[in-house]
Amino acid sequence: MGKGTPGKPKTVRLSQDELRELCQKAVEDGVSKYITLQNQKKKQEWRGLLFRTKKLLENYTKLKDYAEQAVVTLEQAEEVDETLVNMDVLTKFKLFEDDKTLHRQLRGVNAVKFIMAHVDRMLEVYKNNCLNSSQEVMHRRWFVIEYMYLEREDAKKTTKEIAEIYQTDLSNIQKDAKEARNDLTTLFFGLDAMVLYEIRD
Repeated sequence: MGKGTPGKPKTVRLSQDELRELCQKAVEDGVSKYITLQNQKKKQEWRGLLFRTKKLLENYTKLKDYAEQAVVTLEQAEEVDETLVNMDVLTKFKLFEDDKTLHRQLRGVNAVKFIMAHVDRMLEVYKNNCLNSSQEVMHRRWFVIEYMYLEREDAKKTTKEIAEIYQTDLSNIQKDAKEARNDLTTLFFGLDAMVLYEIRD
């Protein structure tokens, strides 16, 4: 006697308990995968904020110079070169009213000034927190940031040089820099960074 009709799919019968258990497992697997994907996404977002913090710090002095020295008015342009600006021509052709490039330049400079004002305020907050701490390691973290990022190029120091100043292992200075960047990311980017920090790698 045959074991079934050739070509016909085999029918599997499940009890209600088996079906319920199967559905429950599918739901749990789905939820678990969703949570894992969400956590991976949030970790990636944290790494993105951390990357921005590092770039802001690495380019701190350049951005400060740009914010302070960028030319966005006629008076500033004339200070650079008196022959650069012909007021009659500019007035007649309404260059500063219609030229999108000039408006874009002004918006760009103002955006950098706004960002750097915030960065400076948060650096001051971090400095006060560190220097008022009873923990010596917190004092050192501030000076690690100052030496590595906030000094002018010819005065900046490497982690190795800082380790020699404090007569400590290089790994301690590297850890200080990492923890300081974590703290500054929260200060720079606020609540979003604070939430993401809890599930970082």
